[in-house]
Amino acid sequence: MKTILALLLTFGVLSCSETEKSSDPDPEQEVQAMLNSNWLPADGCETHVTLNWEDPQKQIRYAPDAESVAKVENFVGPQTYQKQGTIKFRLTGRKKTVQCGWGSKFEADEITVISIR
Repeated sequence: MKTILALLLTFGVLSCSETEKSSDPDPEQEVQAMLNSNWLPADGCETHVTLNWEDPQKQIRYAPDAESVAKVENFVGPQTYQKQGTIKFRLTGRKKTVQCGWGSKFEADEITVISIR
């Protein structure tokens, strides 16, 4: 009986430790990026962020969460659809579908934008 109780206690402690590790938020990242505003009406794509934009083989695209879309839109401005900048962000752990013109779309990791300069 004591052995079973000890095993249950051990597994309980280990499972709690694993849960705590997985619930930690992702660390902030600061990188150069191409920020793209919502140009879906002109057959572009909805607001998104692209890393390594100069090399199509290495591009990484992220979709800003609902609160961060305005930050990207304000940084890019109304006169153009994209602008290079330094972005500080954190992954949310969720996926988001980004709509593009002609019915195309892509799925990207969602991010929370902390700052853009």
